[in-house]
Amino acid sequence: MEKVVVFKEGVDKGEVRLEGKRISIGRDPSSAIPLNDLSVSRNHACLMRVFDDYYVEDLGSTNGTFLNDRQVKKHIICNNDRLRIGSFELRFVAAAASKTDLDRTVVLQPHAATTPIKQPDRSQQQRVVIPKTATLRFFRGPLKGLQERIDRSLYTIGRPGGNVAAIARRPQGFYLLHIGGNQYPSINNQQLKTTKGIQLKEGDVIEVGENLAEISFRPRASKQSRAS
Repeated sequence: MEKVVVFKEGVDKGEVRLEGKRISIGRDPSSAIPLNDLSVSRNHACLMRVFDDYYVEDLGSTNGTFLNDRQVKKHIICNNDRLRIGSFELRFVAAAASKTDLDRTVVLQPHAATTPIKQPDRSQQQRVVIPKTATLRFFRGPLKGLQERIDRSLYTIGRPGGNVAAIARRPQGFYLLHIGGNQYPSINNQQLKTTKGIQLKEGDVIEVGENLAEISFRPRASKQSRAS
């Protein structure tokens, strides 16, 4: 199970296991993660679970919410990420993903699991075709004309407070997830209408709010890209 370890001025104050889809953080004693200090707003932030991923959302706090020393409004969090809320630091610890990833593989490819003799061929094929990096080429939105290389576990698309999606890199490939907003993202003009991840294929066109981009797993000639 995922958890956060709470520190104040470098001193370990204990850990909180994350249960449920919404975990409140704030000075209010009823918060799931209560932080008793005037530097923390009463309802400061929350952690939201979407499928097997978490993101943090600031709830209009006075002093802001910082992810790895960068102020954020809404953002995906990964294993060992550090949240700074007032005078506290919350370190996110993710659960082991091996069993979950295996279960997803069985669900996505049930025909392979029913014939044990074909298992070696499937494994060999995955080692060959599963990409480690991807490239997004933007045709519309703030990054129009630019390319973004995805080589980390989670990459977010969209603006905090609006329609937000994420591309998650998993052992089976890259998946598109709906994170926030009233409008679900689309793949090739087909709206997801689900919070579960959909695996992306070569040449898929992704639409998230004002953003329109094509994903590729093939090496491309280098072009101007957004500074990381």
